[in-house]
Amino acid sequence: MIQELLPIFRQLSQDDQDSCRVLCIESLIPMAGYLSKEENRVHTLGSLLNAGEDKSWKVRLCFARNFAKFAEAFGIDITDNNLIQTFNLLLNDNEPEVKNAAITSLSQSLKNLSTEKICNIILPTLQSTVADSQVAFKAGVALALCEMASIVGKTYCINTVIPILQDLLKDDNSEVRLNVASNMHKLAPQVGSEMLSVNLLGILTPMTKDTQWRVRMAVFELIGKLAISFGKEIFMRSLSTIFFTYLTNTAASVRTMGVTMSGQLAHEFGQDWVVSNLIP
Repeated sequence: MIQELLPIFRQLSQDDQDSCRVLCIESLIPMAGYLSKEENRVHTLGSLLNAGEDKSWKVRLCFARNFAKFAEAFGIDITDNNLIQTFNLLLNDNEPEVKNAAITSLSQSLKNLSTEKICNIILPTLQSTVADSQVAFKAGVALALCEMASIVGKTYCINTVIPILQDLLKDDNSEVRLNVASNMHKLAPQVGSEMLSVNLLGILTPMTKDTQWRVRMAVFELIGKLAISFGKEIFMRSLSTIFFTYLTNTAASVRTMGVTMSGQLAHEFGQDWVVSNLIP
C-alpha cells in the first residue's frame, strides 16, 4: 500500500478539483485504519492537515465531519501534537456548515484528546465563539461541554464550563435551552452539589415556566436527576419546592414525566420519605 497507493493518494489530494480532494480525504478513513500510527504520521498526516486548511469549504467540511475517525486512527499523540490545532480553527470557520460539523465531531473525539489540549485550546475557543454563533453550533457546544465534564475536572467545570452553560440556558432559541437542560446532569458526578452554589437554581426556576413545554420537561427532569445525584437532604432543602411545581404544569407530557421522576425519587429515597413527603 505504501509504495503503490500512497503516491497516487498524495497526488490526487492536490488536484485542482475540490470534489477530487474531498474523495481523497474520504478514502483516507479506511486507509488510515490499515496503517500504523507511525506510518500515518509519515505518509498521510501532511495531506490531512492540508485538507483541514483547504481553500474549499467542502474539503474542510470533510475534515471536520470525519475528525473523530481520524483521531481514532492516528491516536492521541498525533492528534494532540498535530491535528488539534487545525481542528480548532474549524470551530471558528467562516462557513457555518463546517463549524457545525466540527462541534459535532468534538463530542465524538474527546476520548482521543488530552485534558491539557481540551482545557488550553478547545475551551477558550468555545468561550470566544459561542456568543455570536448560530443555533446549531450553540446546541453542539452545550452537548460537548457536558460530555467533557468528566475530563476537565471540577475546577474547570465550575470556573469555565458552567458559566458558558448558564449563558446558553438563557439563549433566545428553545433548541439551545433544551440541549443544555437535557445534558447538564452529566456534570453532577464531577461537580457535586456545588452546582447549586453558582446561581444555577436562579436560572432553572424561571425555566420551569418556559414557553416551550419540551424545555420545561427537560428542566424538571434535570432537577430530578440532580436530586438523585445529590441525595435526599439536598433535594428537600434546595430542589423540592421547584420540582413539585410540575404537578400544576399545563402540559400533560410534563406532568407525566414528573410522575415518572417522582417514582425514581421514591425508589432512591425510601419508604419513609414517600410517606412523609410525597404522599401528602
